[in-house]
Amino acid sequence: MNNIYRHDVLEFVTIATEFCKQLEQCAGSERAEFATFMQRLLPMVYLKACLVEEVEEGFGFVDPVVTEADYEYIRSNIAAVLRDANDYLDVFCENFRYSDAPVVCTISESLADVYQALRNMVEAFRSEIDEAMEIALYECLEDFKLRWGQQLLGALRAIHELVASGQADEL
Repeated sequence: MNNIYRHDVLEFVTIATEFCKQLEQCAGSERAEFATFMQRLLPMVYLKACLVEEVEEGFGFVDPVVTEADYEYIRSNIAAVLRDANDYLDVFCENFRYSDAPVVCTISESLADVYQALRNMVEAFRSEIDEAMEIALYECLEDFKLRWGQQLLGALRAIHELVASGQADEL
């Protein structure tokens, strides 16, 4: 059986697809509704990525499909929903190595980075070309280990604080 048709992979692709759909449709959402939904969805994305068994590196290259304009559309829509609750402090980002104080990050940029990695993988799966799917899955999971896993967790921590403090309900 091919790696890309295993249950763990299909569950990961399914939750990744749902995450992408939610971000693509978030324009005009209420902040409380968006924050609460992300608080529930982000742990599932993280968990499903962690549960994917080892995948082998494919041979070849898959062109990314998310453009700068797509990225900016997602980032700006999230920022518009979150308004003044978009910023958070992070000590786990790359820039912290060169600073003795936490770095200001934004939920919108963190989620847009996660979106970019997941959307590129999801689109490869939509192509139904096994080799492209294998390469995209491997690249997405490697990027998860190196980059977007931390970004997801940073955004989740900020969203948790937003919901738990009641700030998500404020206008």
